Amino acid sequence: MKILITGGGRGIGLELASFYAMRHQVSVTVRDERHANKVASLGARPLFLDLNQQQSINDLAKTLDGEAIDILIHNAGVLHPEGDLDEVDAFNFAHSIQVNALGPLLLTQALLPNLLAGQTRKLVFITSLMGSMSDNGAGSYYSYRASKAALNSVAKTLAVDLASDGVKVGIYHPGWVQTDMGGPRALIDVGTSVAGLTARIDELDETRSGRFLNHDGTPLPW
Repeated sequence: MKILITGGGRGIGLELASFYAMRHQVSVTVRDERHANKVASLGARPLFLDLNQQQSINDLAKTLDGEAIDILIHNAGVLHPEGDLDEVDAFNFAHSIQVNALGPLLLTQALLPNLLAGQTRKLVFITSLMGSMSDNGAGSYYSYRASKAALNSVAKTLAVDLASDGVKVGIYHPGWVQTDMGGPRALIDVGTSVAGLTARIDELDETRSGRFLNHDGTPLPW
């Protein structure tokens, strides 16, 4: 089986790469040469991708031209901390939308032929409960919340539009994880998160496609 993971140089992405590289052929996108070396040490293939640049998406699609992808995992993301309204910045907001929502959509568009050439045709989005409208009782983090809400909408729409092609779409919250993004006060370690995520990916089928789930399988509110 052939798997592509975006944003796999650290945190959840690197743990996903480590898990899958022991079992399958794995390619991992990174933006830093140091991360590329870590990926390569796992036995996975590092590839460069900047979701903020359309040309970078095009270049990756060209590199992968003719290769089947069984599972495409959109994990790359960015978080700009905004404690209150005064900290909202136009550039950071646009950057969050581009990397967290539009980038994954455009990459899916570019790599759809690869996904359709695969056997399992699984399209996975690592999102966040912070993209939930119903669950937002804490406020703040305007750009991150908006970008993840947009990503959820993109993923749900793809689940509808690509169902006739046999593509199954997983939309998963990894939990509040102890990574550089989640911070040391987070509730679970990366191993626990990835164990749940990989179980969800393994069970992903037509009946579960387009559902917003926690890493442990619990349904989440939109």
